[in-house]
This record gives sequence, structure tokens and C-alpha cells, in this order.
Amino acid sequence: MDLHQICYKVIMSKKELVKWTNWMNECFIQSLLTQQDKSNRINGTFTSQAYANMVDDLNAKTGLSLTKCHLKNRMKTFKNSFSQWYDMFRGTSLSGFGWNSETHLIEADDEVWANLINSKPEAISLKTKKVSHYNKMVALFARDRASGEHAETSKENRF
Repeated sequence: MDLHQICYKVIMSKKELVKWTNWMNECFIQSLLTQQDKSNRINGTFTSQAYANMVDDLNAKTGLSLTKCHLKNRMKTFKNSFSQWYDMFRGTSLSGFGWNSETHLIEADDEVWANLINSKPEAISLKTKKVSHYNKMVALFARDRASGEHAETSKENRF
């Protein structure tokens, strides 16, 4: 049984499901960035100390009793959402797309969308799917998805 399954069972058995609000997401993302900036992320993995710091920070801000498992599950949700976007839109072959920070949508002319959807039909769902905090997600997760010469650890990125 992996950690995710253990966390899920613990949460389900205690019925401690968390309904994340936009404000809570923002607090968590900021906490992730803070821990990354403090080099509490090694080879793409947050350290135990990072999680302890984030749990303390978020519990103080929210008044909840969040656990490391809650945070790991929410981060997995963030990563999955971001990965969908990042994998679809990265690369130079997809010119004409841009992220709108006000609407939280990837935008392009209808013709540009039509061309993408013709080549990748799964992209149709992404046309209206919002991605909040896109630039912060890039700072957190894009390096995890990079390969080869563009991959860096958070410590290497600081210098």
C-alpha cells in the first residue's frame, strides 16, 4: 500500500474530507513556493520539514486541522490539473495561445483552437477549463515535467 492509499484510508476513516476554497488554494500555493525558495524541496520532492512547516502555516491561517496527507492529496490535484495544460500547450508548435490572468483561461482565436482540436480532440475540454495561479504553478511544477538540459532543482534555480 502506498502513502497515497494510506492517507486516503486515514482521511476516509475519520471522515475528514476537506473542501478547499480558492483562498485556501492560494495560501497553500504560497506556502509551497515559500518552502521551495527555502530549498526545502530536493529533486522535486518536498522534505518532511517542508510539510511540517506548511501544515503549521496553513492550520494557523485556516483554523483547520490539516495533515500532511491533506496537503499531499491537494498537491496531487494541482499537479494533475497543471500537467494537462502544460503538456498540451508547451512547445513552439503551438503559437497563438496565451494565458489570460484575468479569466484564468488559455486564449486563442477560434481558428487556432480549431486547428489544435482537429489534431488533439482531447483539447476541447481545455478551452473552457480555468487554471488558477498558472504562473505560480509553472514555478512549482514545470521543472518536474522538464527533461534533459532544462531540468534544475530548486537549489540550482536559486543561483
